Amino acid sequence: MMQKLSVVLVEDEPGDAGLIQYSLKFTKGDHEVHWLTSLEDLNTHLRATTSAPDVILLDLNLPDSSGLDTISRCKAMARGIPIVVLTGHDDMDFSLKALETGAQDYLIKNNVEADALLRAMRYAMERHQLERRLKESEELTTAAIEGGGLGIWEWNLKTDACYTSERLRKNAGFDVDDDTAPQTLSEWMTRTHPDDTDAIDEALKRHVKGEEKRYEIEYRLKHKQGHWVWVFESGHLVSRDAEGNPERMVGILQDISSRKEMEEQLRTLAMRDPLTGLFNRRSFMETMDSEYGRVKRHNDYHTSILMMDIDHFKHVNDTYGHAAGDDILKSFARTITNNLRENDVFGRLGGEEFAILLPDTDQDGSTHVAEKVRAAVEAMRVQAEDETIRITTSVGIAMLSANDKRPDGALARADAALYRAKQNGRNRVDQAKSSADTPIASE
Repeated sequence: MMQKLSVVLVEDEPGDAGLIQYSLKFTKGDHEVHWLTSLEDLNTHLRATTSAPDVILLDLNLPDSSGLDTISRCKAMARGIPIVVLTGHDDMDFSLKALETGAQDYLIKNNVEADALLRAMRYAMERHQLERRLKESEELTTAAIEGGGLGIWEWNLKTDACYTSERLRKNAGFDVDDDTAPQTLSEWMTRTHPDDTDAIDEALKRHVKGEEKRYEIEYRLKHKQGHWVWVFESGHLVSRDAEGNPERMVGILQDISSRKEMEEQLRTLAMRDPLTGLFNRRSFMETMDSEYGRVKRHNDYHTSILMMDIDHFKHVNDTYGHAAGDDILKSFARTITNNLRENDVFGRLGGEEFAILLPDTDQDGSTHVAEKVRAAVEAMRVQAEDETIRITTSVGIAMLSANDKRPDGALARADAALYRAKQNGRNRVDQAKSSADTPIASE
């Protein structure tokens, strides 16, 4: 059984209105038709009705409106209702303008047959539903883009012209009407970090060649104010020319600086001792592995390691409390850090046990550094309430050796030298004698 339609006919000519109503009777449906003669009547009817009609058949020339303006006014009154224009113009250009203005379909008055009329109404209703879903989809997409801070770009591979949305330019610090904002991809590339440009080029080439389904990359973009912002960029090729050459790409760009900052904080937590901020044991050993590799590859390359701890630290903790002990550990770390080179690696291995890796440093150089930091610690003064606390440190030195099966062999030798330093009176430096040195537990 054919669906019964609720139809509003807006037509001021009784003859034309009668023809439309007569045609509707032959559409094999008992449709409900409301005949109105003006936009004013339409407005009154729509306000009074409890349910919206399925479709409006609209004449363009009415007593209170004419031409394309009739469509605009009707659309404003009848939001969400499909419109079929009734026109006496058998003019394709005019009909297209009617559709562009907001009508879903049109019919030529002198050729209104039942099947054509029903088909136009059905088509208008279906098209209206599609338009509504498309609009909802666009609104959701817009909300997602704006909510996610996504900027949109479009790149013409032949001209290098690069359209960028307002949000994208804002992410890079450019106002809407800023004439200095880049207009081509080449200009944007000059704002990427030098260390990232090769990776961007490679990712673009792989996608354009079809080796990757999408172009995706994270890189640093120079903000207009001069600092670097981390961005995530994704895009894909949308067209090729007749010869198959890449023609146009579209994509999005998102500022991910906050995420990168959190990642860096997490990485720091994983690598650093939370109390002193020094490398923890795992990250220190990873660095030591790397230096061990250099020693094995280069016969004339020397790296030394210092093992050290705070003399009688347990007594300090028992006497002044753990809060004072923590203050001492932090002061100890700061004092030694201030006496090291930028490329030296200082780590807390656990408790009051510390180690220093001295890259490109021979035995004499390591002895000099060890004495320097020992003296700096001896000169330290830590205030704990009304007490001024003095501490000392003992230091064991060893050289990384290519003969070691593992890099922690040097660590064991340095630990043995540290034990001797403590056995011989503390607050002193001792050098590992040979690879026969082994670690012995000490306070």
